[in-house]
Amino acid sequence: MNKTLPTLGLLATALSLPLTGLAQTTVFTDTFSNGSTLNGTSTPGGTATASSTSYDIASTKAATTGPAIATGDFTLKLNAATTGGFLEAQAIFTSTPVTLMTAGDYINLTYVFTDTGGTVLAGGASSYFFNGLYNSGGSTPLAGSLNNSGLSTASSSPFATGNAANWQGYVSRTAASTGNNQLYSRGQQTGVGTTSANQDLIGNGFGSGAYNNPNGTAISSTASAVALTSGGVYTNSYQITLSAAGTLAITNTLLGSSGTIYSLGNTITGASVVTNYDGLAIGIRNSGTSFNPTMDISQIKIIDNIQAVPEPTTLALTGIGITMAAGWYRRTRQ
Repeated sequence: MNKTLPTLGLLATALSLPLTGLAQTTVFTDTFSNGSTLNGTSTPGGTATASSTSYDIASTKAATTGPAIATGDFTLKLNAATTGGFLEAQAIFTSTPVTLMTAGDYINLTYVFTDTGGTVLAGGASSYFFNGLYNSGGSTPLAGSLNNSGLSTASSSPFATGNAANWQGYVSRTAASTGNNQLYSRGQQTGVGTTSANQDLIGNGFGSGAYNNPNGTAISSTASAVALTSGGVYTNSYQITLSAAGTLAITNTLLGSSGTIYSLGNTITGASVVTNYDGLAIGIRNSGTSFNPTMDISQIKIIDNIQAVPEPTTLALTGIGITMAAGWYRRTRQ
């Protein structure tokens, strides 16, 4: 006589339920000890916990000898002091873009830096540091073409199109204590302008060399209360979360030795919000009193938290034997 065993029925029911949960994964970790370079083709390499890439420098002033990579340290600075100028490092961090598909999925960029010589945010209200995450669309940054006052408003630039001009994503700006911290978008630079400022990823039209073709959309802004200490070590955490279909929650948090210095966050909604990420930028600007803004970065790390997505499951009951098809579930991003 054939019988349906209760335990098998319960097991079959359990196996038919969808798997849920989040899987936090390290995507990229660079401590500048694994072969990262400057101003080369930005191709990620190494492993998730010992990563490398090329950081391509774009600047409004000479930045040919200032930026440097040594074991455990990426120095981001100009060649000399300025009363108004900025530079940024642009890089591809993965060959497989991180895709946010399910509510709760997120990507996080965290980096640790030293305010070397007290020159970060030292010049005045319009002194900033920046970080952003982007969808490159398969375009790598320009390799070494913009590090000698390469970002400008001169028309008919050969660098007005392609490369990072195609990138789109979101930026956080941390300001000196008399300025404003902000979050804003950075869209593809596809307007009528023909300047090399189209290659900028961080500036949002704040001055010469900053992208404005088109300008970004403001997401959040608040008066800054940020005061850094010369030689102080800081951790900046920047996160983009898919909070619902077509809605991103974006936060930036700066931490020091005593805890959180500030945190800024808001949401952006629309049919065309960016949900794929493979590029990053970190930048610094001095304005006002003459300084060479100098940031020494000891680690850049990117993690994602992607919800598991169930795959079809085949369950066969033969007598008291159970056969279950392989591939019980998969991550959205492999």
